[in-house]
Amino acid sequence: MSPECTADPSREQQWSCRLDGDPYAVVTARSLATAVLLGWNADLVEDVVLVTSELVTNAIAHAAAPVTFALTARKGVKAAIVIDVTDASPDLPVQDLPGEVGHFGLWIAEELARVTVHPAPPGKTVRATFDVRDASLLPPAP
Repeated sequence: MSPECTADPSREQQWSCRLDGDPYAVVTARSLATAVLLGWNADLVEDVVLVTSELVTNAIAHAAAPVTFALTARKGVKAAIVIDVTDASPDLPVQDLPGEVGHFGLWIAEELARVTVHPAPPGKTVRATFDVRDASLLPPAP
């Protein structure tokens, strides 16, 4: 099953993909984030892509289908990049101690973004928000 990635027509700055069943789910999500943020500050894009990888990997490895990735890019006074990874598992993510092999995902995400978990039966959404306070991080005006 290949993912269906769409831009939400009611919110021009939001894109999403359903990733369960996609053997390349992490690559798909990373590619979408990279394409959406083309022209934004390179350091910000690298952080967003890394957190995308970690949160999607966690959902695919530890949660239940369906798994959905959404990215919202907001410009203006409250500029931000918001990543939402939603799955059908009610189990909340657990942060393991850094240093254990293969258990850095949530720790990395929390170091780079504000991470919140939103339980919503039957599962949850893990959200990473990157506040963009510095106008130099935004893409240049057309």
